[in-house]
Amino acid sequence: MNELTAPSPALVAPAPQMLDALRGIDAALLTQAQVEISIDHLIHGGMYARTAHIPADTVVSGAVLSRATVLVIQGDVSVFTGADAVRLTGFHVLPGSAGRKQLFRTHAETHLTMVLPSSAESVDEAEHEFTSEADLLMKSPGRITITGEKA
Repeated sequence: MNELTAPSPALVAPAPQMLDALRGIDAALLTQAQVEISIDHLIHGGMYARTAHIPADTVVSGAVLSRATVLVIQGDVSVFTGADAVRLTGFHVLPGSAGRKQLFRTHAETHLTMVLPSSAESVDEAEHEFTSEADLLMKSPGRITITGEKA
């Protein structure tokens, strides 16, 4: 059966005043000690997957994303969805709208994988495809896999 549904939770673009508040949180977070988060990258078959391996008890604020993506979560994390905050435990696959900015607080080690269509041939190209704030992205070492296979 194929029908349109409203997923819950969904990651949506926040209202402008909420986006301003999130940017204020970013500024406050930058005054705190920073945690190194390993980021893995996969470019394959016209897709880019970015996986963040986040330790327990860590707060992460994401860049504003200009593309719709899918976010796969494994762990225990509170997520600001753009409208409210929800705690997700275990495995979840969430739709993410363009224009969104997420805030995460891990309660246990958590892995977040964002997947999106991409024509990129490098991590730098992929990052610039999904955000105009690529300079704000974590650049921590992780695995980079580029298969060269096209869609």
